[in-house]
Amino acid sequence: MPDFSRSSPLQRWAVPAFFVAVFLLGLLIFRDFGVSIDENQQRDIGMISLKHVAQKIAPNWVEGDYNFVKYQTPLAEFYDRDYGVAFETPVSFLERIFKIADDGDKFLFRHFCTFLVCFGGLIAIFQLARRRFNDWRIGLLAALWMLLTPRLFAESFYNDKDAVFMAMFAIATNTAVRLLLRPTLRRALVHALVCAITIDVRIMGVLLPLATLGLLSWRSFRGELRWAQLGKIVAVYLVVMAGVVVLLWPYLWPAPLHNFVQAFKNMSAFRWGGTVLYRGSMVLATELPWHYAPVWMGITTPILYLVAGLTGIVLVIRQLLRAQWRLWHDEGGLQDLLFLGLFFGPLLAVIVLHSVLYDGWRQLYFIYPAFLLLAIRGWVAAAAWRPRWAGWPRALYAATALSMLIVGAQMVRDHPLQNVYFNLLAGANVGERFEMDYWGLGYRQDLEYIIANEPRSVVKVFAPGPSPAEFNRLMLPADQRGRLQFTDKPEEADYFITNYRWHPESYPYPHEVHQVRADGRRIHSVFRLRW
Repeated sequence: MPDFSRSSPLQRWAVPAFFVAVFLLGLLIFRDFGVSIDENQQRDIGMISLKHVAQKIAPNWVEGDYNFVKYQTPLAEFYDRDYGVAFETPVSFLERIFKIADDGDKFLFRHFCTFLVCFGGLIAIFQLARRRFNDWRIGLLAALWMLLTPRLFAESFYNDKDAVFMAMFAIATNTAVRLLLRPTLRRALVHALVCAITIDVRIMGVLLPLATLGLLSWRSFRGELRWAQLGKIVAVYLVVMAGVVVLLWPYLWPAPLHNFVQAFKNMSAFRWGGTVLYRGSMVLATELPWHYAPVWMGITTPILYLVAGLTGIVLVIRQLLRAQWRLWHDEGGLQDLLFLGLFFGPLLAVIVLHSVLYDGWRQLYFIYPAFLLLAIRGWVAAAAWRPRWAGWPRALYAATALSMLIVGAQMVRDHPLQNVYFNLLAGANVGERFEMDYWGLGYRQDLEYIIANEPRSVVKVFAPGPSPAEFNRLMLPADQRGRLQFTDKPEEADYFITNYRWHPESYPYPHEVHQVRADGRRIHSVFRLRW
């Protein structure tokens, strides 16, 4: 690869141009996605926490805004009171500050805010890769691979739980690397603030402080950092982080330590006992086999990244064994060790502790940036390999470009349903063996079809099981929403819509009038029940 310095004219326009293009793309398409099954619940969490705080600071504001009226349950009695709210509450606050009145616009605003946080995570991944390999082009390659991960691309607009946490975890990892390489009080302060916000999004963010403190201590043990300096840094880091964690999480205020421990216990043994479709069988989420998460990750990640990731993991483990008890030889080795731990640590913990998982591997999305950085490590090693065949580097570049082009074309074709992407390893008849549109985003297309093709002024719709179908009505034009009435009695409905999650395909409704498809697979159907 030709050598460009960091200050080259190409870098000065290429990097900003890339991120400006991504940002503009987000502005153009954030309105295209439906409402997912979790979004209304997440908004409730944010609004209840906001009301709890505002009643203590500005009670007149709460009384003067009718949007708070429906939230009568006190925070202390709310079922999901132990959720982190570092994203939900600020978004709810901005929604009320901007006086967003239309219910559909409230969800669109949430989609935009989710995209903004994930955009910040993309920048962090670029910086991590650029720093690790001292090459801005490698940083852009890592950001491109993140962008061209179909499922996570779609979820970066509506998944305000897992995708937001993944983005914050990447940002916190970036500040962790800066601190580990050049330990200063200022960097410790920044890392403490970012870690606190990450923990207050999802409590599993505590993994990063543990990794940071462990590696800093090992640096002192190796003689690379004075113990006195380490003591000052750790003191500032822990005090600031603990203070901000409590400040930004109202649930902790009455009893910070007790409630934090309780929240951690609750999240480590998540309270969900539903069933999921896995390899053709319905399995209880509490009884999933150990390979559930690795298989889901393997069949939903582009194959190029998987091959590069396995290569990078092997190389990092080999260099770790060569370093023996010292663990790393240079700064690159230190970063690789961190990425390896952040990837394998949570994955192994989930397997060993038999944690409750569902809907694919979304609760583990936060390990994906570390995996991508390991994959870039493998790709860089492959690019530096010099076999006897002189055409190898060009072949690698061509294969990489072709793979990304194929994935990108598929994403464009499937938009806005990239969330049902599977690679070739998933095999045939994927819809019969794995969950498809578990988010329920395709309900928006179902309802758009009904509105466009049904002349009657009132249409009754039945959607089985818990689904976001009614909330996707809010994505329709305001003057069309009232035409749709939802019923839980199929005998009263004009249409039956389904994402095939809560009933078998043999459900006895023969008059299928519309399908929503992605990558050639049926993921939603519209049945007309009364003619």
